[in-house]
Amino acid sequence: MTRPIIAEISSSALRHNLQVARNHAPQARIMAAVKANAYGHDVRVCAPVLAAAGVDAFAVASLEEAETLQALALNKPICLLGGPFTAEEVLLATERAYWLVIHEDRQLAWLESQIPHRALQIFIKVDTGMHRLGFAPERLGEVFAKLQSYPHWQVLGLMSHLARSDCPQDPFNDQQIAVFERMVKAYSGRTLGQHSLANSGAVLSLPSTHQYWVRPGLMLYGLSPFTGKNGVDLGLQPVLSWQSEIVATRHLQAGDWLGYGATWQAAEACRVGVVAAGYGDGYPRQLGSGAAIRVAGQETRTLARVSMDMLFVDITHIQADIGSKVTLMGAEGPTLESLAQQLDTIPYEMSCRIQMRVPRRLRA
Repeated sequence: MTRPIIAEISSSALRHNLQVARNHAPQARIMAAVKANAYGHDVRVCAPVLAAAGVDAFAVASLEEAETLQALALNKPICLLGGPFTAEEVLLATERAYWLVIHEDRQLAWLESQIPHRALQIFIKVDTGMHRLGFAPERLGEVFAKLQSYPHWQVLGLMSHLARSDCPQDPFNDQQIAVFERMVKAYSGRTLGQHSLANSGAVLSLPSTHQYWVRPGLMLYGLSPFTGKNGVDLGLQPVLSWQSEIVATRHLQAGDWLGYGATWQAAEACRVGVVAAGYGDGYPRQLGSGAAIRVAGQETRTLARVSMDMLFVDITHIQADIGSKVTLMGAEGPTLESLAQQLDTIPYEMSCRIQMRVPRRLRA
């Protein structure tokens, strides 16, 4: 590797954040969400650390993600949150002993046609009000009636998802929780009781949702699910530090233009650093002028438009030169939460933007 850009992943921060999840939900088992390449942090780097730290299971979005995780041989259950997307996926998922989340009739038909007599462990997803995935509560009786025909299948429990866990005081949470608890009670003898409702926001702020399984995701990476708060406010530690270097410098005079489109003009003589990072790496183009950034340990700002492989920083009033370290975001730099807020988006999207051409390196 010669291009000086890297995303450092802190193993100690991952372990710390997992312990925070355990402290908040001490009676629950932890199903770590590592979908979307561990929220952009690289599942191949993060999952082994989490497994060694004692996480109980992993959750992914698809069979492809499950296969990547399976290749790491971590010996932890893998749950496919989206269930199978084709009938053919059912056979491989069964051979691998993946847990499937079943949320619609087509998936039940695939199970019936592919593996009516093979062992299978599944969750039944119930729509408690988010209306994204899941069977309507009034249909669960019908679903369980079908499942009785297949004694080799084990229904681990019911699963659902909270729409407003990022706003703990919102009464919509109470509505969803009430529906879920009613379904758990109504079908208590039909499952193994391994129900799951809580995501990161609920792990941190809604203890009544802590069923047999909790499913922390964003918080494991040290990021806050709550608007206006950073992970450190919640006792979390940022896992990622996205870094690069200055690869060239420019001295501009008053009136000189900088970058694509000539959108930024120097009001006075200034010094500019060119950084090896751009939107091709996942640094948002919208952060072109005025975004916080850290150069050689000093706070400064971006200038002009971000290009595919490079961006500009203002080094007029700081000590920096070619080779100076630049922290784009994360630990020791501007937080992902603050940059997400500047872009009117969420930390989830910010971390998932980071492309795989940015190498990840594990550190203590």
